[in-house]
Amino acid sequence: MGEASIMRFSIKKLAGFFLKDEGEHLPKTKGLETVSEKIKTPPRWSIIKRYAVGSVKYYLYRGNEGLVHLGIEEPAWSNEAIDVASGLRKAKSPEEEYIADKIRSGYASLYPLIIDPNVEEISYSGNTNNVNVIHAFVPSRWIVADILISKEDADSIAIELARKAGKTISIASPYAEGITSEGHRISVSFLNEISHFGSSFVLRKYPKKPFTMSDAIASKMVSAVIASYLWIIAEAQGFIIISGSMGSGKTAFLQSIASLLPPYSKVITIEDTPELRLLTPNWDSLVTRPKLPGEEIVEVDMEELLKLALRRRADYVIVGEVRGREARLLAQAATSGYGALTTMHASSPSSVLMRLSFEPIRLPRLFIRSITAIVQMRVVPSFGGKATRKVFEVDEVYNGRLLKMYDINESLPSPEEIIRKSKNMENGLERLGFSRGEKAEEFLSRIEFLEKNSGKNPRDFYSSLSKFYVEKYGDVI
Repeated sequence: MGEASIMRFSIKKLAGFFLKDEGEHLPKTKGLETVSEKIKTPPRWSIIKRYAVGSVKYYLYRGNEGLVHLGIEEPAWSNEAIDVASGLRKAKSPEEEYIADKIRSGYASLYPLIIDPNVEEISYSGNTNNVNVIHAFVPSRWIVADILISKEDADSIAIELARKAGKTISIASPYAEGITSEGHRISVSFLNEISHFGSSFVLRKYPKKPFTMSDAIASKMVSAVIASYLWIIAEAQGFIIISGSMGSGKTAFLQSIASLLPPYSKVITIEDTPELRLLTPNWDSLVTRPKLPGEEIVEVDMEELLKLALRRRADYVIVGEVRGREARLLAQAATSGYGALTTMHASSPSSVLMRLSFEPIRLPRLFIRSITAIVQMRVVPSFGGKATRKVFEVDEVYNGRLLKMYDINESLPSPEEIIRKSKNMENGLERLGFSRGEKAEEFLSRIEFLEKNSGKNPRDFYSSLSKFYVEKYGDVI
């Protein structure tokens, strides 16, 4: 058998697994039989939204139970795509190229979810055959995707996901965590060893497009006035904590504040799951490494990475989420002159201070005074039964006490009110070199900048921000 025939045979075997869900398109040949049920297109009246990514069509619709589902229509399977996938010839159509890409990807029936930028997280538990996703158009809620996976396919996908992250799973080592070459974070369990329903997996996708303050303002997550207030505090190397429940938009808003930091500064991010994406050229991304059973590797936690970051001469240190002793190191960094930003699970700013005061963090009261502001995120119901992520409350921490600067249930404070109430912003402007007479003008100029640049794509926003800093501090940089 020649080299080309061997390659085509290998790709065909691969296709036999990775495209088994395409039942109505597969030829009835051994090794290519369907093992997964194909879901019918829902009635037109139930469809809420349609969109497409390349050759794949997607639609959000309401099922019979009233819940939102994600429907997917992929190009029809063709045997010729095997030759394209094996590199023996070029694709004759975008549809054929899609099938070949799907074969090569290793993601099997998950592939249309991988290429959809609106899908943020993918989960399969084995309790039912359905795959569930977190979708950008239905924030903070798991919805059912119309992809069914059999138990046998789930076992194979679990092995493949672990392999893509450079891990192995088996009965002896029945779970694995890691990061794929594309930057996606995976957590996989194998068979029934630790999971009652058999093989399961969660895949959190690495965002392709950075979320900036331009996006936050355009989506009405925050007003330009509050964003400008936080911008000054962040740039002046304050300590900002963003709190809220899971799925409330904490990480997205943390990313948006980070997008305002000076492009000439050094920023280090520390995360369990790499979600933050900065455009600044001097960005260092550190990721924890868990200890896995059966593997002789040393665990590297956030506390260790934070110690490492403080030896790298950073201007700003961003920790994806604090849960334990690393909060003490971050507070020490803040008191030592570093800019510090992080998120925390808490229901209110006062709950943040309470969590910091108790075990396992137990932050000394002196370090609590190092916190500059707490931003509370919340999912807020909106028209049509939808929910949106918003900045719900902003409190300044001054002398260890909370001073409310903004509440979504009250009228938006004017720039003059913010200037009058805020002590930390005043201190921040002084640190940035603005005199008493320039403070109001500087605050208003930043509000104007954010309003003018609302809705810009990340690259254009970064370009405008760079020019803003050059014009502002041109005699220094």
